Amino acid sequence: MLSRLNIILAMTIAIYGYSNDSSYKHFDIGNEYYALKNYDSALIEYNKVFDSKMISKELYLNIGNCYFKLDSIPQAILYYEKGLKLAPADADLTYNLQYCNQLIKDKNPIKKSVLLNELIFSFLGKSPNYWAYASVLLMTLTCILILLFKISIEPKWKKINFYTAVFVSILFSITILLAYISKTKMNETKYGIVMETSTKVRTEPSENASTAFLLHEGSKAKVTAKINEWLEISFNDKKGWIKRNSLKKI
Repeated sequence: MLSRLNIILAMTIAIYGYSNDSSYKHFDIGNEYYALKNYDSALIEYNKVFDSKMISKELYLNIGNCYFKLDSIPQAILYYEKGLKLAPADADLTYNLQYCNQLIKDKNPIKKSVLLNELIFSFLGKSPNYWAYASVLLMTLTCILILLFKISIEPKWKKINFYTAVFVSILFSITILLAYISKTKMNETKYGIVMETSTKVRTEPSENASTAFLLHEGSKAKVTAKINEWLEISFNDKKGWIKRNSLKKI
């Protein structure tokens, strides 16, 4: 499954009406490089899509797969985890994450079940880009309907245009709310992945503090506090402090 190449994002862009042809092009080129096992070049193209803010679970899965093929397990875990923030119940992301978990020294706890609210978010949340584009489309449609209401002569059509405009404006408000919820969810950064081969977790936020325990690359730790360049983390009921640059937030 780790070698599976997803083309769903390309279909998603077409179905949802994304107008960013450049992102579609980079994703398509990335697919071609991936099929040729040129994972470095594929990763460059996928990251161009990522930089354009056109995120999706499929993009995160493909980026994670590239890192896995390039033997960068911590980075692969990071992007599989990012994908699961968008789609907590996704089978491919979960399987790949479990597979990577077997390859690292400090085993990460992986959820066996998904909460109802996470399933609802997975169904409705999508990407903030999706709802942003949807809101623009609905706002435009609302304006057109209002214009038709004003220029309509027959009472029947004035009534139809008015109530349709009201309905579409309600949908517009809903998409704004969903865009906010989706963005808030994606910006939550309670957890991070250790990137260094081995890092000392200190008892206090100081280089001179004693070592509480060691963590190795790929470990998923919960961030519980921040002081300057230090993060307090929790891992398997153990707590300590590490430098910010030792951890990449999910």
